[in-house]
Amino acid sequence: MKFFRSFPNLMYNNELLTNLLVRTDLLPTLSDNSALFYKYDFQEGDTPEILASKYYDDPYRYWLFLYGNNVMDPQWDLALSSTNFNAYLDSKYKVAANANNQTVLEYTQTNVIYYYKNISTIDSYSKTTSSDDYQIDLETYLALPQSQTIVISLGGGLTSTLITSKFEQNIYDHELQLNEDKRSVKIMNSRYAKEMEDQLTSLLAS
Repeated sequence: MKFFRSFPNLMYNNELLTNLLVRTDLLPTLSDNSALFYKYDFQEGDTPEILASKYYDDPYRYWLFLYGNNVMDPQWDLALSSTNFNAYLDSKYKVAANANNQTVLEYTQTNVIYYYKNISTIDSYSKTTSSDDYQIDLETYLALPQSQTIVISLGGGLTSTLITSKFEQNIYDHELQLNEDKRSVKIMNSRYAKEMEDQLTSLLAS
């Protein structure tokens, strides 16, 4: 299916144009349905067209991937390749790096953007460990010890160990984390591809 052929037309200045402003959305219950979608990690070199060709035998079904992940801009809403990621850093931080007589890599790896406190809890009864990061300001960061361990007695020989530590996040790691957060996507089960096409065509025509 050629995606934009399904869009309705409209008259503008006596010309018949495709109405690209029409939008439809998947219901949350469908988007979270494990039978309809399964998880996938966007890989280096992947594109919506490559995935569509691989999973649906048709590169023009790229829109199924975009639609299922609510992606409006494939260039920026998906994980960038290493080459494009470096180009993105260069375009965003080159001026600041030059002002500091540094390369972009040097600048982003030596400048801190956020400070965090990590709290890990170890329960001797359940043998489980939980860990959470909390963003803090510089003043709080400087006041905290690098690491602190507190053991709380729960009685009966049981304990709960609380470990507090702090760490910095530089610009490079922050940008890399944002990019990695876009890597987990969903692939629509191929058996439902034709049904989804028919339903979308019907919705756009109504």
